[in-house]
Amino acid sequence: MLAHEIRTAFRTHFEQNGHLVVPSASLVPASLDPSVLLTTAGMQPFKPYFLGVERPPQQRLTSVQKCFRTTDIDEVGKTARHLTFFEMMGNFSIGDYFKAGAIEFAWGLVTGAWGIDPAKVWITVFAGDEQVPADDEARGLWLEQGVESDRIVGLGRKDNFWQAGPTGPCGPCSELYYDRGAEHGCGRPVGADGCAPGCHCDRFLEFWNLVFMQYDQAEDGSLTPLPNQCVDTGAGVERVAALLQDVHSVYETDGFQSMIAAIEEWTGTSYETGGIHTKALRVLADHGRAMTFLAADGVLPANESRGYILRRVIRRAVSHGHRLGIEGAFLTRLADLVIAQLGDVYPELVQNRDDIFRILNGEEERFLRTLETGTALLDDCIARVRSEGGVAIPAAETFQLHDTFGFPFELTQELAAEQDLSVDEAGFAELMESQRQRARSAAGKGGGVDLDRVASFARAAGFVTTFLGYDEIDIRTRIGALDDLGEGRLAVKLRESPFYPEGGGQVSDAGSIESDTGRAAIVEVIRFDGDQTLIVVVERGTLTDGQEVRALVDPNRRRPTTANHTGTHVLHRALQEVLGDHVRQKGSSVRPDKLRFDFSHDSAVTAEELARVEDIVNRVVVEGHRVFTFETSQDKARELGAMMLFGEKYGDVVRVVEIEGFSRELCGGTHVSTTAEIGPMRVTSESSVGQGVRRIEAITSGVAIEQLRASERAADEAARTLKVAPEQLPTAVRELQAKVRELEKQLKAGGGGTAADAQVEALAAGAVAHGGVQVVVASVGEIGADALMELADLLRGKLGSSIVMLIGESGGKLQLVCAATPEAVAAGADAGAVLKVAAPHVGGGGGGKPNLARAGGKDASGIDAALEAARGVLAEQLPA
Repeated sequence: MLAHEIRTAFRTHFEQNGHLVVPSASLVPASLDPSVLLTTAGMQPFKPYFLGVERPPQQRLTSVQKCFRTTDIDEVGKTARHLTFFEMMGNFSIGDYFKAGAIEFAWGLVTGAWGIDPAKVWITVFAGDEQVPADDEARGLWLEQGVESDRIVGLGRKDNFWQAGPTGPCGPCSELYYDRGAEHGCGRPVGADGCAPGCHCDRFLEFWNLVFMQYDQAEDGSLTPLPNQCVDTGAGVERVAALLQDVHSVYETDGFQSMIAAIEEWTGTSYETGGIHTKALRVLADHGRAMTFLAADGVLPANESRGYILRRVIRRAVSHGHRLGIEGAFLTRLADLVIAQLGDVYPELVQNRDDIFRILNGEEERFLRTLETGTALLDDCIARVRSEGGVAIPAAETFQLHDTFGFPFELTQELAAEQDLSVDEAGFAELMESQRQRARSAAGKGGGVDLDRVASFARAAGFVTTFLGYDEIDIRTRIGALDDLGEGRLAVKLRESPFYPEGGGQVSDAGSIESDTGRAAIVEVIRFDGDQTLIVVVERGTLTDGQEVRALVDPNRRRPTTANHTGTHVLHRALQEVLGDHVRQKGSSVRPDKLRFDFSHDSAVTAEELARVEDIVNRVVVEGHRVFTFETSQDKARELGAMMLFGEKYGDVVRVVEIEGFSRELCGGTHVSTTAEIGPMRVTSESSVGQGVRRIEAITSGVAIEQLRASERAADEAARTLKVAPEQLPTAVRELQAKVRELEKQLKAGGGGTAADAQVEALAAGAVAHGGVQVVVASVGEIGADALMELADLLRGKLGSSIVMLIGESGGKLQLVCAATPEAVAAGADAGAVLKVAAPHVGGGGGGKPNLARAGGKDASGIDAALEAARGVLAEQLPA
């Protein structure tokens, strides 16, 4: 029986038994099911019916559903059974028949239209566990159908309890197995205690699963009964075809053989050869179907989510085609075979043929440009590792193949395994995370630049730009390669460049390139593994490949950025002197207007400690220590005591930045020549960014001086408002606070709106703007819990887009409330997250939702720390 006959017999059988035939849903799940990337089971489109949230068109349904599973993608080709794309036949009962009906219908089709010998069919049922009892009912029903008791086997949850995902409808299942004979077995006697369904040999082939949906599984694993008992069954077209066509592998069924025969003709290879040829033919047959259906359903190649699945499948197929000797693009020919074979069953293949070809051809062409080079480099690497007696491909080499040449990690892993080598997966993952951070930064500041395109352009240029920016910011050079990105933007590679590419926490340079025919402003300098590409906007005229240009760094951006970078080095060492040598850099951001420094430390830095840190930094600035750089070996740098970032990967030769008589660090950034050029530093904030990690933000030089002046102006204005001298401000503020507390007492005592209004006005006056959101963080003294909540509501109403965090005291206990408007939540505010960090400082706990959270506490001595912690979290949620 051919595949199309199997489908037809299935639909006809259930249609004749009162089922509505439902067309296959898309491989992209409906928006109401965010739990999975792709449709993985026949029941998935019917999930709302099983949950009772939607009414089904009929209680009895049947379908042949397109499905896609990626869990074993690396096994595709290696085995005779693994697939990514497959077709799942299923019948479904939503509150109609249950176990008796499902078993009767299945047995009728198996022994009827499909003509399977009943003596060769074995059954499994759920054996039960501590949460769900054994399914004795199903066992009895199979006996009624005439199945002998010794061919009914009980198995555990792993085999006979089914669910579509980590949550959702689930229940015990009963599976049908086909006995393929002793020649496929393990040699043990047949029976429940020997070779039977559940054995790891290939004798028993599972071909139909009947799931009795009784429960809804929550995230914590608990089970609750479904509103209606339901049936969900699934039988793979490919698996049933292998059984009915009496072949060893799904790849030997008619659904695959026509494709494999065509590929054999293209390549001059044979499926019967075995080894890498058989594996590659299986990969192309499976992945050809997979990519065609994904593209037909609108999935586009990307670096994440379902787009990455398509990209991975395409690149794996291209690689295996290349190994079979296929030259040039061929994926559209593969897709044509799929459309010709299945277009009558799935009309969307025919309707979307042009889009399928466009998607596959574009991705294939991009990958072909790097495949040959990457394969050659990997072959060299493998040969070198083997000659040295190694057992693993180093992470750095795997990452370079991926990052520089676009060579998939999974493909490196697969090809290495064929040579009995492993890959340093953990090391690769660390390098990938660093790369993602750079890419996100570049994407955010590059005005929506297609990074894949820019990376391909940089690789195709065939040379590495020489960076001269440590010593020069104004040079003459030539354009070595150029790509028009549209909308007046160009990707440009210079032969030599003075522009620093973003890296090591330091933002990239700005500036311009100018030729006799045009001028362009630098938008971003993107780093690609030791190389760089400029993203520019043409301001006048034109620029052409090969032109001589003047490349000029904007000194007004470079100079303060450089000062702030050296400032982080001074700050790092100053923190060690004050807090201890355990302090280590955990991250940084160096910009022309400010610096941010994350470091390891277990508690908040006190005001006194911050003052000492500031004093050390400014003393070093005034002393004008010489700053110089030199290159040396990593071992020598370590001997010299140079600080290194934990987890950072360094080469054999490293660059050391030394502040004479003060500190040494490995660093690739730009720096001043003496610490005097940093100018005065002021710490603007200190906060927590995670367990054991603190953050300091600071400003230097002219920005610090301007902030000092602004503070003086604010103090003068406050003094005038309160009608006191500036030096009397602290006393005046304390008196004002006392008045606020008195007004609060009036509010608590029901003194009317006047007291409440006055307190709201006083608190609102202290609001601080964070990116368009007004933020109030304050302690309001004695106040009841209800009054505190009312006060927060009044503040939100007055301020508009805002988040308010208040701490009140009542009866010796503390109450914390954090409330945010919808606009503040949309901007990133999360009240629950604020209290999760703040409450422990007052010995309490609590939480809530992004718009409202409450907590209690008992340690009033921690109020200031709690308020500071809240401010730190809000500064992260709502950057200025």
